[in-house]
Amino acid sequence: MSTHGYTNDTVFLGSALVRKSYRGSDAAARQSTELACLGGLADHLPVPVVAAVADRMTDMQRLPGQHGQDLIDDGRGSDVMHEVGALLQRLQALPLDLVQPPLPGGGDVLVHGDYGAQNMLFDDRCQVTGLLDWEFAHRGHAIEDLAWAEWIVRMHHPRHVDTVSELFAGYGQRPPWRHRQALMMERCRQLRDRCLAQGLSEAADAWASRSRITAAWRESA
Repeated sequence: MSTHGYTNDTVFLGSALVRKSYRGSDAAARQSTELACLGGLADHLPVPVVAAVADRMTDMQRLPGQHGQDLIDDGRGSDVMHEVGALLQRLQALPLDLVQPPLPGGGDVLVHGDYGAQNMLFDDRCQVTGLLDWEFAHRGHAIEDLAWAEWIVRMHHPRHVDTVSELFAGYGQRPPWRHRQALMMERCRQLRDRCLAQGLSEAADAWASRSRITAAWRESA
């Protein structure tokens, strides 16, 4: 299970379980969304099995594997990003009605909402063993998750931006840069607004800064 998250608190319960405690005024809604996704997708994607549920707290299976961002930093970014793209193709092929109750949004695919190597675990062959953190899932546009997976690399692993080409190879297509960049900036805006709504002014300023950085990028990978 990932220890790289920032929205919640996670602690290991021995070798088999992880306890996730949801923070913020929208914690109950995010927990509900994640539980719906984990329940509906368990037979289709490598997601954790839920062991117990309490108010704003979920115990779930601790999945094996190495964190995707660590593998990128270790020089295995091309393999990781190819699998990130391939798994996204699988995710988007799933019927929306697998997740009940229906997720919010008006799009035609299931969007993870924080998709990318930052929420994925991999085995020694760089095969995906876990896709984590479904609390921002919704119905949306097919490019949303693809753009965000690219954003993570460009923002947090700029020395490995060349691996982005493998993301598109695994996914099977490379949408126009202007569309990807626009969705990256929209997601930054959404996260800034969420921070503002919760009174987190410093975090909101950080997302505003990231949005400005994103706006200055040019497609080069």
